Amino acid sequence: MKKLLLWGTLLLLIACSSKEEAKKEREWRYLYDLGMSSFYAKNYSEAIAHLYKASKIAPEEPTIWNALGLTYMEVEEYTKAERAFKRALKVNPQFSEAKMNLGILYFKSKNYREAIKFLDAALSDETFDKKHLAFYYLAKVYKELGDRKKYLEYLRKATAYNPMFLEAQLELGSAYMDMKLYDKAEKVFNSLLSNNIKTPEIFLNLAKLYYETDRLEEAKGAISRVLEDRQTTNLQKTQAYELLSKILIKEQRKLLGEIEKKKRKQPPKEKEEKKPKKQEHKQKKYGVQLAAFSTEERAKEFINRFKKKGIKDLRIVEISGIFKVIYGSFATREEAQRELERLKNHDIYGFIVEVE
Repeated sequence: MKKLLLWGTLLLLIACSSKEEAKKEREWRYLYDLGMSSFYAKNYSEAIAHLYKASKIAPEEPTIWNALGLTYMEVEEYTKAERAFKRALKVNPQFSEAKMNLGILYFKSKNYREAIKFLDAALSDETFDKKHLAFYYLAKVYKELGDRKKYLEYLRKATAYNPMFLEAQLELGSAYMDMKLYDKAEKVFNSLLSNNIKTPEIFLNLAKLYYETDRLEEAKGAISRVLEDRQTTNLQKTQAYELLSKILIKEQRKLLGEIEKKKRKQPPKEKEEKKPKKQEHKQKKYGVQLAAFSTEERAKEFINRFKKKGIKDLRIVEISGIFKVIYGSFATREEAQRELERLKNHDIYGFIVEVE
């Protein structure tokens, strides 16, 4: 009889313990989910509060400490982030994601030796599914250390392990551009386009590449794609307009060079005495270029939209097949600059150009 009572009591204790554990798990998972939702919404204060509460309920759960470390890293609380990642590794020494995140933390805090150590440790795990990210940050470490060979080697590995890793692909393309390896850079950007990744940044990079390799028509086509994309930022639009101006100047210089060549080939004409003409000094005028289009129709549509906003004194200037929309005519660059600043206050962006 006593044995039966003991067994009954033991089973009751086990049942109560199981219920208590299940309750704890529901509580910490609920808080963890809330924390991660706040993290992805970039509300880091809320994320830290929820994750910290979860860590008190389940201090032996490494995923909570890893998430807490990521959140502290976002708000540049590097000491707290380091403690959180190390706590995750203390609970689970084989937690490769925590190793990688600790390596990223050391990269951000410029402790490059430790960054290499922990990133390498994460990469040594053949079951780790975020190797592309570890390779990418290892590349960034070697870039800071001035080792261009390893920088490119690990960037290439990052893109090889995940060809859709846009950030690494763009950095690799830009690195090739800096080294004037334009063929390799173009392959990177075209690879992204073939995978249906068509962002303004890719077309802006292609426009720069075409400009550097004297493929000016292709450069203008890429710029049109940038300017027509609704996702293009104001900064990217400004960069596109500035590059377009450089392209037009380059085209004009090429045209003038061809005219000079033709003149040299022509037989010299007999000199005729001509009365010296009085030189006319035209006063420079300045305007604000707001946009440029490949067709006059689009330029007119653009002007009509701005007229509805009360912006007048707009005109179209056509140069080499590009239809530029110019606002105003000012006697000095300073006047044009003041008007440009006024337009910026109304979220209208452009840059100053000389006009006739």
